[in-house]
Amino acid sequence: MSDTNENSRRRDRRRRNRNRDNSNTSRQNATQPAKRGNPQQKERAPRVQVPDIPAPPKMPTPVCARCGEPIQDLATALADKSTGTPVHFDCVLKFLQEAESINENESLLYIGQGRFAVVVYEDPSDKRKFTIVRQIEWEGREARAEWRSEIAGHYSQVH
Repeated sequence: MSDTNENSRRRDRRRRNRNRDNSNTSRQNATQPAKRGNPQQKERAPRVQVPDIPAPPKMPTPVCARCGEPIQDLATALADKSTGTPVHFDCVLKFLQEAESINENESLLYIGQGRFAVVVYEDPSDKRKFTIVRQIEWEGREARAEWRSEIAGHYSQVH
């Protein structure tokens, strides 16, 4: 089948459909008053009213025990080893890098649950394979800082 034949069929189909729409509107116009605007334009559905979403609860903004700056993202903070007050994650990382003896081929990583690890990569260009040389426990597993309970209370409130 040729392209011109296909194009002409499409054109004819469009014309037929256009005429079908016009014939329906002319019947409606005889019984109903004329509407303003484009007769082929579809009527819009009424807008749905979305209820207002309550603002998130105000979180306390404590000051970091190491650097003295306010902690904006309290969920990423760690408890200070000596006092238990919140400190920036970056402040703890910086402190450990200075306090621990880390060789050239070693790196300091956070491995979760308040623990850090000194690791050695098998291939320095491939960060997926490493060996843990030693672990550094920053936060005790049993002791939970009371400011963490406050945060949990803010996050778990259901409105």
